Amino acid sequence: MVYLVSVEFMIYWVHRELHDIKPLYKYLHATHHIYNKQNTLSPFAGLAFHPLDGVLQALPHVIALFLVPMHFKTHIFLVFLELLWTVNIHDCINAKLWPVMGAGYHTVHHITYCHNYGHFTIWMDWMFGTLCYPTDDDESKNM
Repeated sequence: MVYLVSVEFMIYWVHRELHDIKPLYKYLHATHHIYNKQNTLSPFAGLAFHPLDGVLQALPHVIALFLVPMHFKTHIFLVFLELLWTVNIHDCINAKLWPVMGAGYHTVHHITYCHNYGHFTIWMDWMFGTLCYPTDDDESKNM
C-alpha cells in the first residue's frame, strides 16, 4: 500500500507540473494532449508520450522502490500493470467505480487540461482541489 500511495502522490504532482510549467507542457506533454477529441482519444493515446515525458512519469515507480524495496519481478509486474492502466484510462469506457480514476475522469482531464491529474484514483485530485466529476453528457460526447 505504501508503494501504491507513494506512486499515486508522485505521479499526481509530476503530471500536474507537466501542465503548470508551460515549457514542460509545450515541449514534452503537449505531444500526449494532441489526442483530446472524441475521434482521437483512444487506448493508443495512453502510449503517445514524448520520451522525456514518459521518463518523468515513470520516475515515481523507481523512487518508490527506495521507500518500499521489493523483488525485481514484483516491480516489473507493477510496471506492466501501469502500462495496462494507462491504456485503460484512455479508452473512453467509464466503469464508474469510485474512487478509481476511470476513463470518464481522465477524459475530463483531456478536455479541461486542469483537472483530474491523478493516476489510479481520484484521491489526490480531491485532496488538492483539482477533482472534476464526469457528467453523463461528457461521456456521451466521448464514446
